[in-house]
Amino acid sequence: MKIIRFISTIIVITGLNCQADQADTKDAVSPKGTDKDMAKAIEQHGQKALLLALEQDDLSADVQDLIDEMTDAEVIGLLQEIEIVMADTTDLLEQKNTGGETIAAETEVIEKIFEAAKKKQQNQKQDGG
Repeated sequence: MKIIRFISTIIVITGLNCQADQADTKDAVSPKGTDKDMAKAIEQHGQKALLLALEQDDLSADVQDLIDEMTDAEVIGLLQEIEIVMADTTDLLEQKNTGGETIAAETEVIEKIFEAAKKKQQNQKQDGG
């Protein structure tokens, strides 16, 4: 269950990454926008990216908790890979990078989480669970 909750949170963060790349609709900068409007939109984008970096870092700690709970070496290996990619993603977000590279990293995390969850489920079935 923890993994499912974790995947849901990652999906939400990925969606927020996409939103952080766009100015809020109420504050959107029109083609006739001023430099002040542009500066405000850039500042808001940076603030959102930094908040996402903090959330990403918290989720990375959750992955470490999952690693500590696991006994299957394959699942542990996948979770360790996830933790590395999440750390890279945190770094990107701290640099206020919410573009394609960051979204690709988040997608990789989601795919690896799915793979780890499938592996764990297969192991439980084999163990009679």
